[in-house]
Amino acid sequence: PLKKNYSKLGVRVVPHAIARHGSFLESGVIMMPSYVNIGAWVGSGTMVDTWATVGSCAQIGRGVHLSGGVGIGGVLEPLQASPTIIEDNCFIGSRCIVVEGVRVGAEAVLGANVVLTKSTHIIDVTGNDPVTFRGEVPARSVVIPGTYTKSFPAGDYQVACALIIGTRKESTDKKVSLNDALRDYNLAV
Repeated sequence: PLKKNYSKLGVRVVPHAIARHGSFLESGVIMMPSYVNIGAWVGSGTMVDTWATVGSCAQIGRGVHLSGGVGIGGVLEPLQASPTIIEDNCFIGSRCIVVEGVRVGAEAVLGANVVLTKSTHIIDVTGNDPVTFRGEVPARSVVIPGTYTKSFPAGDYQVACALIIGTRKESTDKKVSLNDALRDYNLAV
């Protein structure tokens, strides 16, 4: 069954947004036409934008922006599987996919079309030598799609990865604060 009485919950919902019973939406969540599955937790001030989906048991922090078409993977089984976690104040760009128990650290920014699984190479290229993470994006990281070269019996090929190209700057915080101001004053642009 689907949730109802969104206004009583303090959740702003545009028609055709759906949240299943068994999901938890804190007061202050904004849902454009989107879907939140059973067991998911979505924090206050989070925007679930058009066609974004939040999978079963995923945890979305407070003040997060899930842009249009974002897919946050869910997990109901096997029991030992880890949920996908997006920590507070992250910005997840259009058409990103984050699945399989990946954890995105607080205030991180994922550029459009980043795909993250537990096995995806997340390569920090900001220093003299690359540093590879798997399954976790460090807090305040700015991440874009990329590739790395991998050798196969048939030759060398490019394999998808994610590149950490910097850390979140004050200018990014200002762009995100504009979203906050629009929400605080109930304005639309």
